[in-house]
Amino acid sequence: MSFSLPAAQALAPAQDDYLYRIWSVESGLPQISVTAITQDQQGFIWLGTQNGLARFDGVNFVVYNSANTPALSSNLISALYFDSQQRLWIGTANGLVLYQQYQFSRIDDTQPFQGIVSGIAERPDGSIVIGADKLYQWHDGTMAVISEHTGPVYQVEQQHTTTWIGGSHGIASLSDQGYQWFEAPDSVAKMQVNEIAVQGSKLYLGTNAGLFSWQRNQWQQITLGNQQPDTNIEMLYVDRQQQLWVSTVNALFKQEAGVFLRSAVGSGSRQDFVWVDSMLQDKHNNLWLGSRTHGLKRLRRALTERYSAAQGIPDTYVWAVAPWQHHVLVGTNEGLALLQRGQYQTLTANNHLPNLFVYSLLQDDQKRLWVGTRAGLSRLDARTLGWQRNYEAIDHLLVTTLAQEANRIWVGTKGGLYYVEQDEVQQTDVPEALRQARIRIVFSDSQKRLWVGTENGLYLRDEQGFSELASMPLSGRFISAINEFADGNIIVGSFDQGFVLGQPGQWHWFSQQQGLPGNGVLDTQLVDNQLIISNFEGFYRTRYDSLLQGKVEQMYMLVDDRQPEAVTDSHRCCNGAGSSKGLVHEGRLWYPTLNGVISLPLKHLTQTMPAPEAVIASLTAADTVYHGEAATLPPAHRDWHFRFTAPYFVQASSLQLRYQLQGYDDTWIDAAGRREAFYTNLPAGNYTFRVEAKMAADYRWSDTVMMTVRLTPYWHETVWARSLFVILLVLLLWGAYRWRLLALARSQRQLSKLVEERTFALHQANEQLQQMSMQDALTGLHNRRYLDMHIQQILSRSKRHAEPLVWVLLDLDHFKRVNDTFGHQTGDVVLLVVADILRQNSRGSDHIIRWGGEEFLLILEHSEDGVLALQRIHQAISNYPWQNDMTLPQTCSIGAVVQLPGCDWQHCLRLADQALYWVKQHGRNGYMLLQAATPVSAEVLADNASVKDLLAEGKLHAVSNKDFTAVLS
Repeated sequence: MSFSLPAAQALAPAQDDYLYRIWSVESGLPQISVTAITQDQQGFIWLGTQNGLARFDGVNFVVYNSANTPALSSNLISALYFDSQQRLWIGTANGLVLYQQYQFSRIDDTQPFQGIVSGIAERPDGSIVIGADKLYQWHDGTMAVISEHTGPVYQVEQQHTTTWIGGSHGIASLSDQGYQWFEAPDSVAKMQVNEIAVQGSKLYLGTNAGLFSWQRNQWQQITLGNQQPDTNIEMLYVDRQQQLWVSTVNALFKQEAGVFLRSAVGSGSRQDFVWVDSMLQDKHNNLWLGSRTHGLKRLRRALTERYSAAQGIPDTYVWAVAPWQHHVLVGTNEGLALLQRGQYQTLTANNHLPNLFVYSLLQDDQKRLWVGTRAGLSRLDARTLGWQRNYEAIDHLLVTTLAQEANRIWVGTKGGLYYVEQDEVQQTDVPEALRQARIRIVFSDSQKRLWVGTENGLYLRDEQGFSELASMPLSGRFISAINEFADGNIIVGSFDQGFVLGQPGQWHWFSQQQGLPGNGVLDTQLVDNQLIISNFEGFYRTRYDSLLQGKVEQMYMLVDDRQPEAVTDSHRCCNGAGSSKGLVHEGRLWYPTLNGVISLPLKHLTQTMPAPEAVIASLTAADTVYHGEAATLPPAHRDWHFRFTAPYFVQASSLQLRYQLQGYDDTWIDAAGRREAFYTNLPAGNYTFRVEAKMAADYRWSDTVMMTVRLTPYWHETVWARSLFVILLVLLLWGAYRWRLLALARSQRQLSKLVEERTFALHQANEQLQQMSMQDALTGLHNRRYLDMHIQQILSRSKRHAEPLVWVLLDLDHFKRVNDTFGHQTGDVVLLVVADILRQNSRGSDHIIRWGGEEFLLILEHSEDGVLALQRIHQAISNYPWQNDMTLPQTCSIGAVVQLPGCDWQHCLRLADQALYWVKQHGRNGYMLLQAATPVSAEVLADNASVKDLLAEGKLHAVSNKDFTAVLS
């Protein structure tokens, strides 16, 4: 096959390729109908719903309704508006409310509005125009009716000095020249102007009879796609780019170049996000959509761009990318495709490939294109992309990597290292250790050395031949990437142990302990002193010159896939371990993913997302709430509760905060995701509470926000009182010095001893309270809070000792029958006996937790034989003489899992729970222990893979006293 191509054009992703996040009532939104959206100066998003007002910081919704805010006479919020003084005007179905200086007040309490508040606008003189059953104007604390307008008002909108009013069968203007009414065309019956949008000098009017433009006293009806001309318009919104958005009940349209096109921003996992009733473009240019039926949706444009199904890719699973002229060759599950001019074109060479699963690509200096597949190797003509030959000798092997060395093409497979020379596949020069090894990456450097990375270590061929690099930090590890930079330094990346940079014997080793956001490395690129590393959790950049000094500086995650919301709020990166897993080409970075190819223009490489801005929300002391930048507290207010946050709306769960009370704290306190701080029994004095925020894997902390607090002293704590007391004490001591010297010394010793005893008693009491808070009241075992407090220490010890934890869930069989038959008191006795059995059959390093009811969690550290531990516990419970206490023998079911590489503890706990569930389903009174048969990635588990599937695929291995082959049935 041969063809010619026109000159390269700019690659473009699909229109409306927005990343998004949806919130509904399960996230804390008070109701699914979002009728109004606005944003304050601090960055909070305010939402009007049909069940109250909500203030949103990206994580938490603070809800105000008639139950907790008496000034709100109705929970149906119809309009929100921030005026020039940052006062929030709140229109409801039954009145108008003003929020200023952290207080709500009813505006129309003396003369309540009749009907819903439809719109609010501020005129140049500072007066507020309100639309309701009539047209009202509020100025200098006085509400008045604008009598020139008759009938109800359905919307108001401000344009420079003119206020536009939507009414029944027409619109009106209110300006310095007075009031003027403009009648709707007679051809439209019973028109109601519900929405008004100002775009330049033109007005757009949304009515119950369709969309109209109004300019120079002329009405013109506009048809939206295949919608009926008289379709009811639900919303109009003009964004900062002066694009007009129009919504109907079942569609959303965007005006581009004067044409209204149906927008696909409802796409994704929520195709039904329709009936958009409100919209906002926030200060970070995120778009917010409020639906009448589906809650709240946030849209954003990312630095990266995706090329996937919308651009015609044959299969969205992409494993390899390679340059071809001005375009990009892409290897997918369904063969090769050429990405050109923003669209994919499949190749006829796919008809000849030994397997359509294309995993690696290489274009050599002889104009040959080598294609590694799941089952063999092919050679194509790199000029025409026409097929030339397959190599049957390795057609049973997955080709993971390809590299050129002079006239030799090295071929790494899952079944050994090969090379093509004189157009034949050979292994003559391959050492025995590499003939059956699982090869992941082969690289030929500028010093004519050959680097071979396997799933079990790194090999180097130099002048002395092949040898394993056994003394380097990544010895014996899964090697996934190798590259050489212009300065001659070599970077070697691993699957789960970070990377090394330098030369043999002079390596710098970097991992999460040195500040990396993850230990995986799939591809490395160096661009203008920025080292870019991709892995299964995204890709990030860091300063290369700092790495050469052994430091990680200015780390920034360009794509962060580590949070749950990344499913829809990220372009998701990256995929595969071997060659062809990343590319710098045509001014862009390119990466293969499980959903097409993503690219990042290099001009955006050093750009960053807007940094979060910390906010101190309040200080509460003795039920008194303080706001603002400064507060003075009376002497009795010595226990403080600070609330703080950072309004941020992109993967906000990864937001990190830290705080410090200057005058009390010596250093910053890491709050992680917590958004409050407590201080008790503070001494009088002057303090400054400081807060900063940043996103995970972003080196930038926000500007510091501060609140100064003065805690006034009691009279006896004042300087003059203390001075007087000191003078009297000195005089007393001087007078008694000669005749009570010994008694005074003895009193001082007794006083010191008493202070020490009480301090020690208080310390013991505090320690006992802390211990009790982590102890189950019935059994005396640890409770869930114990796990929350100690999980990081447990994980750190496991990682430090390279000994995986064993997560064990134990559930008593038929325990409900014990309670039903003998009563809960007997049930409590059984739980106490089981707790004692667990203590007797556990080691000091094990953690025993009452997980809930009759369920127990055991975390086994330093456990060399998990099966033996399960058997011992299972037999101890089964062999206990329960018949002496009750007629029902007591047995248990146990599910356990050995910590899986690359998976967090929550994933392991879910697998242990599935194993327990299987034992319960298959007769109870048994155990099942799951272990990794092959490396199981966190991404596999994140896809909710079941134990049955993982066992069937050979990724997990099970040990049980039952026939676990039933799992696979």
